[in-house]
Amino acid sequence: MMNPFSYSTIVKANYFYDRKDECARLVETLSGGNNMVMYAPRRFGKTSLVFRAIEQLEQMGFACVYFDFMPVFSPESFVRLYTKALSVKQSNLNKFARIFTSVIKNIRPLITFGQDGTPEFSIDFANTKIDETVISQLLDMPEQLARKNKRVIVFFDEFQEVEKLKNIHFESLMRNKIQHHQNANYLFFGSKTHLLKEMFNDKNKAFYHSTSQMTIGPLPQQETIDYLQAKFALSNIAIDSDTATCLIAVAADIPQYIQFLASEIWQNTVNRQSVITKETVDENAKKVLAYKIDYHMELFENQSKSKKQLLKALSIEGEKIFSSEYIQKHRLPAAATLQRAAKELINKGIIDRVGNTYFITDPFFKMFVSQC
Repeated sequence: MMNPFSYSTIVKANYFYDRKDECARLVETLSGGNNMVMYAPRRFGKTSLVFRAIEQLEQMGFACVYFDFMPVFSPESFVRLYTKALSVKQSNLNKFARIFTSVIKNIRPLITFGQDGTPEFSIDFANTKIDETVISQLLDMPEQLARKNKRVIVFFDEFQEVEKLKNIHFESLMRNKIQHHQNANYLFFGSKTHLLKEMFNDKNKAFYHSTSQMTIGPLPQQETIDYLQAKFALSNIAIDSDTATCLIAVAADIPQYIQFLASEIWQNTVNRQSVITKETVDENAKKVLAYKIDYHMELFENQSKSKKQLLKALSIEGEKIFSSEYIQKHRLPAAATLQRAAKELINKGIIDRVGNTYFITDPFFKMFVSQC
């Protein structure tokens, strides 16, 4: 019997639930010809939501291109990876090669054939200097590929990583392009929300107030309870509302961790018991904590003293962490030192914030820290 919960990959089909309003807004905004930036903390299901929106937009006739900036480390890597992302969405590679050649003058396109005879597109730029001109030309490709009856929508994941391309002024180049594109639209999103918010809300940045903005938060609790009950019921396992609420709380109301903990509970109860209790939830949470003990221990020990102190305080509460009351209560270092520690922990993805509230992103690491 297949595990009814999915957490380690992009959640699709019947594993995906709710986010109807958020998905509808994405689809309406992008199909209406506007650009958008989406904010959400780590593991809140951004990418799964995006792929659900892509599915609907493609059914409506749009050509959708997904591109992840995380592997990009240089202008050359961007050219290679972005070209590949554009090419894999093309049904006619010969036509794509002709458009590519007409737009990008100094890079030679290549079409080869795999062992199964499938054509594959690649580029040869060994003797070409990748500068702002080449990047500017490549950024025009979505507009050139679009047709009046088939617009292109590009989804830029981990967009904050464009910082790696600051030497070629990528943000300014991209901002200039999206201003003039009539048949291509863009969604920008990523896991480092503080950097994205700075990019799109700082008046000194190229993308300042250039797009519509949307924030996604925790899933509605009742829908999550209904989902858990329905999925466990497929295996004739019952979980009442109070126990489901307990599971959600242990997972810190973070979608990926809800799926993760529910998956572990299912795996350890299927064909063994027919009812999940709060004790079942606690026992499985402790098992997960035991599985990850070495990783958590190394992660904690590698932090500086000030970061350890902050993590310990955040395992208890996370509001107004730079106030004198909070610092005194938790015996923390001076506010300036604390701010540096918080910034570094956010950059590493260990903590995050929503508004003025800071929190440890992994609820199981939070449990570990609370026991230190």
